[in-house]
Amino acid sequence: MVEETITFEMIRKIQKEEANSPKLTKIPENFYESVKNYLRQKKSLAEKMGDKKISVEVKNVERLVEDIFNRRERKIVSWAVNSARAKINVENLLEEEKDFFEKILNLIKSRREKILNELMGKEESQKESLSLVIFKESVPEFVGVDMKTYGPFEKGDIARIPEENMKILVEKGLAEEFKVSK
Repeated sequence: MVEETITFEMIRKIQKEEANSPKLTKIPENFYESVKNYLRQKKSLAEKMGDKKISVEVKNVERLVEDIFNRRERKIVSWAVNSARAKINVENLLEEEKDFFEKILNLIKSRREKILNELMGKEESQKESLSLVIFKESVPEFVGVDMKTYGPFEKGDIARIPEENMKILVEKGLAEEFKVSK
């Protein structure tokens, strides 16, 4: 992949796109590192030349990058909340953003599960409503009715999943209930 050269115009374009899109926009994977190098060069140049114009450009770039970061952070947190409620694909995450998203998502899921289950007295009933199934086909990862993530599963896999999800998979011919005889 060819590394794009960071310019003030490029940073401004990314900031505008981020501001105008409800989703995360596609930015270069090494964006923050490239901006750091760009700013380092500009600051050094401003010091050597004593150029106020370059110093102003540096301040403007820092503000733009902070705005990009803040907008992306807000979107990631929002997507994590939505993803904890229903499985949603999040696109255009940088590597460090993926880690942040996963940590936030796991915290939200854990908190939701603990508090909502306690409020609704689901702790015991959910344990009892899990069924053992054997998969007849490959099934991608899914979020069960208990808001936990299950899968992905391959043909022949055996798993314990919520009864309601088991019924749907059996109806679709993707799995069958695994009954243990005594």
